[in-house]
Amino acid sequence: MAATGSEKQGAKAYYVSTPIYYVNDAPHLGHAYTTVAGDVLTRWHRQRGEKVWYLTGTDEHGQKIMRTAEANGVTPQAWADKLVTEAWKPLWEHLEIANDDFIRTTQKRHTDRVQEFVQDLYDKGEIYKGGYEGPYCVGCEEYKLPGELLDGEGEYAGQKLCPIHKKPVEILSEENYFFKLSEYGEKLLAHYEANPGFIQPESARNEVVNFVRQGLQDLSISRSTFDWGVPVPWDDKHVIYVWVDALLNYATAVGYNENQAKFEETFPADVHLVGKDILRFHAVIWPAMLMAQGLPLPGRSRPTAG
Repeated sequence: MAATGSEKQGAKAYYVSTPIYYVNDAPHLGHAYTTVAGDVLTRWHRQRGEKVWYLTGTDEHGQKIMRTAEANGVTPQAWADKLVTEAWKPLWEHLEIANDDFIRTTQKRHTDRVQEFVQDLYDKGEIYKGGYEGPYCVGCEEYKLPGELLDGEGEYAGQKLCPIHKKPVEILSEENYFFKLSEYGEKLLAHYEANPGFIQPESARNEVVNFVRQGLQDLSISRSTFDWGVPVPWDDKHVIYVWVDALLNYATAVGYNENQAKFEETFPADVHLVGKDILRFHAVIWPAMLMAQGLPLPGRSRPTAG
């Protein structure tokens, strides 16, 4: 449902985003809760006569979606198309969500800009090639630190479990490309200190600050063991890590490297509404990526539950 209303001209839009949602399954109550919360927030600002931009969408790449599609006997693209047209968009229309845009990470307007962003970081020396072996949770689409894992019991006895999904992790060994995330720890801490409202509530802020203070590891930004993703522009044997791809939707949807006027009047987001389980991606990886590219950081990230 497109947003309408009287808006003040010339000012930066009040930009609110939901997370983009995985299309490995139909939406559930938590997705609706977050999206309705964003809708309420943007309607309030719009009623005050402010220019507003409300973004939601779907995250359609990655190993989890590839495996779900295979289990259903279709291609990942066909699976994503089916879920978006039959489940996700109809629900937002039913709930009368007044989003201004719906971004899909398989759209060319997104994938082209993702490749450009990553290529720029590579050209600047922010990305290098290296090897990595470690525990990986397909559900999270994330490598886990050994200290984060839980000891399995019952049917999972003797195995290490993801602390979020409570399912066994896989030990992966790959030659990947890495973003120099470790170089941004002090810069991130300085930003948190100077902008105490950047992460809300305080409990979430404290969690992130403590995590960063422990020291950051460089981030694997590519995968080479499957091909459902945005190809790395300088090495087509790799696809871009799904979380790098996904986070960039907040920029690509508002004109990054395509519509400069739109980008300048909208970006960065004033509020990222996120689930508590993806807070680190938004409060650590996303701002570090923006710092590396010399782009402004969002106003705040806020978990909508927990």
